[in-house]
Amino acid sequence: MANALLQKGCTLVSGGTDNHLVLWDLRTMHLDGARMEWICDMCNITVNKNTCPGDKSALNPGGLRLGAAALTSRSFREEDFVKVVEFLERAAQIALRVKDQTKTLKEFRDYLSANDDNNNNNNNNRHQILTEVKKLKSEIETFSSGFPMPGLDDR
Repeated sequence: MANALLQKGCTLVSGGTDNHLVLWDLRTMHLDGARMEWICDMCNITVNKNTCPGDKSALNPGGLRLGAAALTSRSFREEDFVKVVEFLERAAQIALRVKDQTKTLKEFRDYLSANDDNNNNNNNNRHQILTEVKKLKSEIETFSSGFPMPGLDDR
């Protein structure tokens, strides 16, 4: 996963990983961990926002912590992690587009709220972004359904 992120030009804290954890520094993309975590949650990708060296506030962390352990327990292989990174990159691009339409994290979340029809800025753009989120979520669910879920016999 670390190699796939690096090949896409992403910045990793410590330049890579020595274990199953990767800390992706999103600040070079002008993005933050809170916004990226929110988009990923909407797409059924579980990640954790995380501070990076030099962050001024833990409330607005610049990084995203990614762990491989849960995925390897589902029999993911190296090529599957490349696909996961592609999903993450698409989520980051969506997050950047929403960030361009909003100022605060609250506005970012409200913009993505499916129940918020009073959003007065660019409803067509918002609809397009929400459609992309749903499409990405569907692709992720289809992809991940091909892997066993530990503890569940029928998956």
